[in-house]
Amino acid sequence: MKTLRILGTRGIPAAHGGFETFAEHLALYLRDRGWRVIVYCQEVGQAPTVHDTWQGIERVRISVPGDNSLSTMRFDWLSILDAAKHDDLCLTLGYNTAIFNAVLRLKGIPNIFNMDGIEWIRAKWSKPAKTWFWMNDWFGCWLGNHLIADNPAIKTHLMTRVPADKIT
Repeated sequence: MKTLRILGTRGIPAAHGGFETFAEHLALYLRDRGWRVIVYCQEVGQAPTVHDTWQGIERVRISVPGDNSLSTMRFDWLSILDAAKHDDLCLTLGYNTAIFNAVLRLKGIPNIFNMDGIEWIRAKWSKPAKTWFWMNDWFGCWLGNHLIADNPAIKTHLMTRVPADKIT
């Protein structure tokens, strides 16, 4: 059975944004075609990790204290460490913590990145945040086995960093 692990979102059912909605729709679509799908879900708290099922989709519900950028980074790190215990194909939605995906690359686990917007250009971010996004944009390009550009401008940007055949 083909298996996909979806990382980089707050999880399913979708309650936060576009990537969560995409993760939910993709998971249900693949489930209906015989895939095993595991979605990592972020929860606020300090509870042990919970494995459960939602509409035939396996969930790994990881609790982290707080609901801010640092807690999301911690969640991403814990998700990647869990995914690294398996040899399954991974889909990472967004590149904000792409550097952590070096763990998957070093273990030879295939990982596809859906590269989000060009966040480091946006005026709303501080210089440290812009630097973090810029570095992780590069790490995502290097560490991903394949990149998804869901917008022509993102594809144009990615083509300045990687060969065109690495981008869908």
